[in-house]
Amino acid sequence: MVRGPSKDAGFRVGPLSDPPARRIAFVELWRIGDAIAATAGLAALATTRPEAQIAIVAHPEFGDPLFRLLPNAVHIPFPAFWTRGKLPRDKYLPWTIDYGALARVRRALRRFAPQTYLLFRGDVREQLFFSGVYGAPMVDFRNPLRLPWVQQVSRPSRVPRYQEHLALVGAWTGSAVVREPMLADVPAHDRSGSYVLIHPGGSWRFKQWSADKLAAVIRALQAARVPVKLIGGEVDRPMIARIQDRLSERVDTLFPALSDFYAAVAQARVVICNNSAALHIAEALGTPCVSITGPNDPVRWGTYRGHSHTLERSVGLPCHPCAEKHCVRPDHPCIEDVQVDDVLQALVSYGIHTHRPAPALGPAESDPQRVTT
Repeated sequence: MVRGPSKDAGFRVGPLSDPPARRIAFVELWRIGDAIAATAGLAALATTRPEAQIAIVAHPEFGDPLFRLLPNAVHIPFPAFWTRGKLPRDKYLPWTIDYGALARVRRALRRFAPQTYLLFRGDVREQLFFSGVYGAPMVDFRNPLRLPWVQQVSRPSRVPRYQEHLALVGAWTGSAVVREPMLADVPAHDRSGSYVLIHPGGSWRFKQWSADKLAAVIRALQAARVPVKLIGGEVDRPMIARIQDRLSERVDTLFPALSDFYAAVAQARVVICNNSAALHIAEALGTPCVSITGPNDPVRWGTYRGHSHTLERSVGLPCHPCAEKHCVRPDHPCIEDVQVDDVLQALVSYGIHTHRPAPALGPAESDPQRVTT
């Protein structure tokens, strides 16, 4: 059942500034890149509403950047079933849903009794779910169902994702605060003599640059005597194995826990990655990043610090940016339009000079299995 705000929620329709809420649920349920972007909005909220109690509703693992930012806030871990996978069968089959998690988030929100939800996606599923769990006013970027308890804020265009979080918080509080994404309690390091860290993973196989091209970059770095490390999660093992198979000299490989992933990025001289968690971690920590992207909006989801680079050759394609459901050119995804020389040229800005890499070893570059699923 979908309910409107509870009687004690203090709901009113009117100006967004000077909100009366003292108990605020800050919701960001998706991947770690979303959570890192949301740290800017959470920091702005804590600054502009220091008297408020804040509950952070986020994924148990991917919400770590938000949980560590405000350790004294109320933490409500929630693996929302609609954030799993990309297809309906990945999300909505009743026997795959964790009903225990649904019960726990319901109890936690009823105990906290939020007076306002801050949502950042314009997602009807979020609006209906939280209305049904504990009704309270909501602030969001879209209100397709015209729910009377959802106040809509205009989403800024052509800005990095974290600035969207800032815009919503600023519109609701009436106070504009400048913040950038951050990862709390990760020590800073001198990166001058450190390694190049390469993360080949991505949340969709068409967001991943080929093993052949990554191996070519690594061989060029090895020839220049630049230390290189590969890093990934368990799902990245097949891709990393394919890269190693194309190298005559294998490189150190890390499969760390999340906190150790942060530390590896913090110590790196440069990070080379796709549009993935590594990009957002590097930007939050101030580590220079060379991001290779294809299907995503390079402004919204690319690098935003002056010392980093987003490499893309897909803007202007009729299918760009895509919804990551189906690639219309799977034999040559748009990310493959970025060339090895593009990456090597970007590395020059960090004082890393390489020679033209040797021809690729292993399967030909046209091998359709080069990217993990």
